[in-house]
Amino acid sequence: MMKSVVIALAAVVAGPASAAIICLKVRATATAKWTNNATKACTWTGTVGSNFGTDVDNDGDYSCNGRCGAGCTGTAIGNVYTQDCFSHDICSYFNNASGGASDSNCGVAFKAAEDDTEFGLVDGCSQANPTVAPVAPTVQPVCS
Repeated sequence: MMKSVVIALAAVVAGPASAAIICLKVRATATAKWTNNATKACTWTGTVGSNFGTDVDNDGDYSCNGRCGAGCTGTAIGNVYTQDCFSHDICSYFNNASGGASDSNCGVAFKAAEDDTEFGLVDGCSQANPTVAPVAPTVQPVCS
């Protein structure tokens, strides 16, 4: 009985959810991908850890893009940088997203990033946050 409990616990800690996590390196180039509410596939390529400041509504903290958690200092389990968190951050910025999983443009990206937020530290995705001045992006995402 004890052996099966240990195996079940191990499956929860390092379960299949963590298998899909793709760690990103701060200052590397990555491509964010999401599907918007018009069912168009969107992409945007930029720097992991970039700092956009706030969105066009002067809302949100878009420092440390790609970090699983709000900005560079929001609640998080380590300073984890992943592909899904990068995609969600970029989607959220360009779509002024709110509401997490219920957002019509970025809700799916939010849900995809949940396992990264929970298991990214265990998977070795944590690293130091960059110190970068805010600069709004000059290139818009491509949606087709």
